Parts: sequence; C-alpha cells; structure tokens
Amino acid sequence: MAVLVGVAVARAGPHPAAPVSAVTSPGAPGNAGFGMPPRKPARMVGQPLPRGAGLRLVLGGQKPAWLWVATGRTEPIWRLPRRDNGYQLIRIASGWAALPFPGNGVSCDNCARRPMPVYYIADGSRQARRLGVADFAAPAATTGAVWLVSYRAGAVMPATAGTAQEFNVSGTALGPRRRLPRGYVIDQGTAAGLLLVPELARAGVVRYQLWQPGTRRVSRFFPNVIAASPSEIAWMPTCTARCAVHVLNLEGGPGRVIPLPGRSRAYQGAYSPDGRLLALQVTARIGAGGRATATRLVVAAVASGRLTAVPGTTIGSGIGVDFGWQPGSGRLVAVVSLQDAWQVAMWRPGDTRLYVAVTRAPADSWPVVGPGPY
Repeated sequence: MAVLVGVAVARAGPHPAAPVSAVTSPGAPGNAGFGMPPRKPARMVGQPLPRGAGLRLVLGGQKPAWLWVATGRTEPIWRLPRRDNGYQLIRIASGWAALPFPGNGVSCDNCARRPMPVYYIADGSRQARRLGVADFAAPAATTGAVWLVSYRAGAVMPATAGTAQEFNVSGTALGPRRRLPRGYVIDQGTAAGLLLVPELARAGVVRYQLWQPGTRRVSRFFPNVIAASPSEIAWMPTCTARCAVHVLNLEGGPGRVIPLPGRSRAYQGAYSPDGRLLALQVTARIGAGGRATATRLVVAAVASGRLTAVPGTTIGSGIGVDFGWQPGSGRLVAVVSLQDAWQVAMWRPGDTRLYVAVTRAPADSWPVVGPGPY
C-alpha cells in the first residue's frame, strides 16, 4: 500500500509452474481446503501469548513508541517533533520512515503540501534520525536506503510529475534526482527498476508499472499487485472462477503461479525478510451473491507454491487485518482493531496453533506490523 498526503493507493510470472496442492493445515498434511471456519468471527482464536515471548511492536500516530504486547508497557521514541496530526510509518531499510500526517494547509484533496521532514527509526531504536524533506517515502532495493518523493507545494498530484531521490539512512544522497512519470509514485524499489503505482487509485484494476529511472522506459505492467520486495513481485490478475497469485522473480529465477483453493481470492500479501515465504490474506468463506463473508491468513512457500493455513486467523471480511513478518525472528504477526484495544496474533511456520493477546496503546496511536504506511 502507498499513501501520499492523505490519498491511499491499496495493493488490492513469465515461467508458470505446474499447479500445486491446495491449502493444508499445520499438523494435518494432505488436508486440502479451508475446512469449515466460523461464519463471521470478530477476533482471531488461539492460545494466550506467553509473557516471555518478547513481542515488541512500533506504534504510529500521535506518539510513536515501542509497545511490549504481553505487558502493555511502552517506551517513547525520542527526537520526533510533536505534530498535531501525528506520524504515519512506512517500512524501509531495517526500520521505519516516519512522515507527519498532512494538515489543513492544502487547497484541494489531491494537492501537495509543502514537503515535510522525514525521520528514520531503526528497528528497536529509541531515537529517530532526520533523513530529509519529502511528501512521501518508499523502500529502496539498495541495502540501507530509501526513496524520498517530493512535489511542488500546491501541485495537483495526479496531474503532476514528482521528483524522487535515493538516500541512505544517514540522510546522504546516493544518486541524482529523478523525475517520475506524471501521476505515479514509488511503491517499491526493485532489482529491475522502480515499481510505480498511480498516485490516485480508482475503482477497478490498479495498474502498476516497472519503470527504469535511467532510460525512463516501462519494462512491464502488473495488475493489482498484492506484495513486492526488492527481488519479487506478486499480483493477482482479474479472475472469475479459479484464481491464482502470480509471482515474478526479478533476479532471473523462475516465476510461479500459485492456485488458490475453491473460489478464494487474495487481497494483500507480505514477503518474509528472506523472501522465501509469502503471507496472504485470502477468502475463507463465500456468502450469498458470491461475496466474501470471512478471510484468513495463509503462507505460501515461494519456491514450491505450497500453501499452509495459519490456524485461528479466520475473521469477518469487513474487519481490517494488518500483518507482516518480524525481522530476525521468523514470526508472522497480525493485528486486528477492537472497540477499545488491539488484538495481536503471532505464528511461526511449523506451529500448530496461533498465539494471541489483547493489548492497548496510548490514545490516537496504533501498532504497525505491515509495510505501511499506517
């Protein structure tokens, strides 16, 4: 997902592989399909998260901080100036970029504000570091780097070309400024160029493009990208019956087509830090009129395409789920908003159960686990 000055663009292979088996449940090899999940659960289901799990999440919003999930303890992140609207966080370079949420000083909904300071928060650090000024930040393919994108203040962004420049996390420029195609922003830097997405997404298929900064040429288009990393792109083409997630390896490896069971569709995804696993939110139950009434999380092994259901993650389709992989731990973490708290779930590949906890964050703050911005 990409968010620029309050406008959201949501992520809704050349060598196809043979079809792979349907979803299996951990501890029950060969048990194809999703089984019979609850109809419209409001929470994920699992065992209590052990207090010694050491699960710590970053908080976005008014007061960015670190939250210990099991105890509810928080530690503030220093050197972030107070902003009336708080900060949104974007996953980059073994940490997070923190950008102030837009205020009221723009002349239209799609107009650019004056570029604001962007800060970097390293994983586990209690201090932020200023990177530069921009309207938006995006992850780079270069290790320890980030792309900063700026517009002329007051420009109508869907009709304007933004300017992008790559920086390291110390704030040093790594290359020249690049003029982006009009109406596009950077979603992800890759080994094969910049993956661009329309600044303003409209109803229907969202068309991403892989763009070469040096030649200013587009090498490929992708419909409805659901996950991207420096080395891989996953997307789901329009489908009516049996749907599949397509994966392209950008470093010359084989592509793959991962069929989804039944009438399932994939809505969003997240690559593990080593790129070997792809977590997906997929349809778990279809109701009257063919509409999804529940979703759940599954994990695909990218090399084989084999899908494993994450136990206990079935939830009503109208309930938002943020999920991502914790660096260095191999843990998949998911967050669901409750009325006055947050439910956090944790799972490792091979686990036969989900671990869950209900935790609270300071007012106007929220836990972040996915690529963001959130």
